[in-house]
Amino acid sequence: MVSVITVLVAASVPGALTGPAQAEPTGSPAYSLAGKCYQLTGPKVPAGKYYAKAADLGQFLFYDTAGRVLTAAGKTVAAQHQLSNDAIWSVRATGDGYRMTSTTQRSTARTVALTPAQGCRTFPEAQLNVDGGPTPGVNAQGELTGFVDGHAHLMAEQFLGGGIHCGKPYSPLGITVALKDCADHGTDGMPALLEHVLSKPGPHSSDGWPTFEGWPKWYSLTHEQTYYRWVERAWRGGVRLINNYYVQNRVLCELYPLGDETCDEMESVRVQHRRLNKLIDYIDAQAGGPGKGFMRIVRSAAEARAVIASGKLAVSLGIEISEPFGCRIINNVPQCDKGDIDRGMDELKAMGVRQMILTHKFDNALGGSRIDSDLTGAAVGIGQVLATAVPWQTEPCRTPLRDNQAPLDGPDRCNAMGLTALGAYAVEGAIKRNMMIDVDHLSVKSLNRVLQIAEAHKYPGVTSTHSWTDKSVYNRILALGGTVGLYGGAPEDFVQDWRTLRSHLKSGAAPLGLSFGADTNGLGTQGSPRENAAADPVRYPYRSENGTLMYRQVSGTKSFDVNVDGNAHYGLIPDWIQSMRLEAGAQGDTLVADMYRAANSKVDQWATVESYQR
Repeated sequence: MVSVITVLVAASVPGALTGPAQAEPTGSPAYSLAGKCYQLTGPKVPAGKYYAKAADLGQFLFYDTAGRVLTAAGKTVAAQHQLSNDAIWSVRATGDGYRMTSTTQRSTARTVALTPAQGCRTFPEAQLNVDGGPTPGVNAQGELTGFVDGHAHLMAEQFLGGGIHCGKPYSPLGITVALKDCADHGTDGMPALLEHVLSKPGPHSSDGWPTFEGWPKWYSLTHEQTYYRWVERAWRGGVRLINNYYVQNRVLCELYPLGDETCDEMESVRVQHRRLNKLIDYIDAQAGGPGKGFMRIVRSAAEARAVIASGKLAVSLGIEISEPFGCRIINNVPQCDKGDIDRGMDELKAMGVRQMILTHKFDNALGGSRIDSDLTGAAVGIGQVLATAVPWQTEPCRTPLRDNQAPLDGPDRCNAMGLTALGAYAVEGAIKRNMMIDVDHLSVKSLNRVLQIAEAHKYPGVTSTHSWTDKSVYNRILALGGTVGLYGGAPEDFVQDWRTLRSHLKSGAAPLGLSFGADTNGLGTQGSPRENAAADPVRYPYRSENGTLMYRQVSGTKSFDVNVDGNAHYGLIPDWIQSMRLEAGAQGDTLVADMYRAANSKVDQWATVESYQR
């Protein structure tokens, strides 16, 4: 049911014509209202100044100077402090003004005047704290420039059933709802069981907006870290390509009792894909209409190149699930066949997915997984049994390649399961469809076989995105024309891994374009504060590689400082990179230059993969 209010907007800017001011043709959504201040008057409507906060494309919250929102309440319209869907209005241009329609209720139609004004109270929002406009993603030589995150999870609010994850990348009702405290975390964090297991045990503040006393933290794995404004700040600081992995783990999802989302892994991919498209719509809405936002989903190298060159943020798509195409294995019996693989890959290709991880945490019908180590490995090993009905089977490592140390099984033991016949069929299917294969999470036996198949075909579509493979294969990946990204963790570790990777480069090789894999929202800790930050801190403001002046990021009443907070949320990615510039000492500028070439290297690889013919 809906309510209808007809709104006449009179122009009041100097030199403007009198009468209704319309930026959109009659009947079209009123995108241009977003982020502007209006004086509202009319019968049976609370008069006052209202800030138009976009809630979706063509939909708005109207926020007054007392911090209330215009709300449909039966047959009346009132200004209320409580945010609800009753406060979302769909607005369309008419012949002489605008028509506002409540998205939830029917009420009496009213005609009002909305006059451009000043002095509105701005709707609460995270700040960007940058100086300088958006910069192009191409240099004078026509090469793409920009940092690349090859492994992120923007839609992880749906991961593991949704209940484990506190916060959302956006809400139509704004930041105060998107990043509010989660009831199941309690006031002291004690009910949040997985936060104690995965992050730090013991009581902790659960406060999100506006103090952010409890989260986000670099080590906290159950709270939102990719709120859209934080992603926007990373883009302003030079990030130009994010590979978003749709992620799910059925077993862990089914184990957690508070989830209310599907645990079916392929269905989760579909849900997350729909939500990512809605996020794009929301970002566009803030900027004034379709296509005007800072972020775009890209499905080809040409699209990525155009988006990055224009200065916007490109988002490519991948999957990181434990049972792709339903390829579970139970008591060593595959639960899928070649037809399932073909149908699944065709669906993903049509969706725009261009990159995939074949195994994740557990063995599946495609092959063995890379075993987690230590206590984490022991915990994941329980999931392995629940997923497959058998524990990991290990054996002495038969090549120089190594899995992580198998839990409770001693050193130099590797997963005995390699790539299966179905797994080889999936690899061939990816090559046939010109899709990239991320070798992270493969057991070393599976890894070696995947590389052998790629080498036999001279296939360049191989990558490692977040250091979850044996580092000694970097030279094989690079020799194929593939790319390597390093895990975006502690600055000290990243710098050391960068030096290791550079040692694999052959004399005369093309300049390195190095991506990072933050694994944000994917149960991976983020970059910690640098160990010597107190003696040699990042000094704010600093200039990012693209020339943007970066100040401490402020969300609510919290001012984030990478020297103290580490990479607490995605908006601090540029600060984390600056921290690594300092960590690398005399090599700092070389490190950042390698990272800033990543956009060009990754898109070049993508184009080569697209043009590959067997």
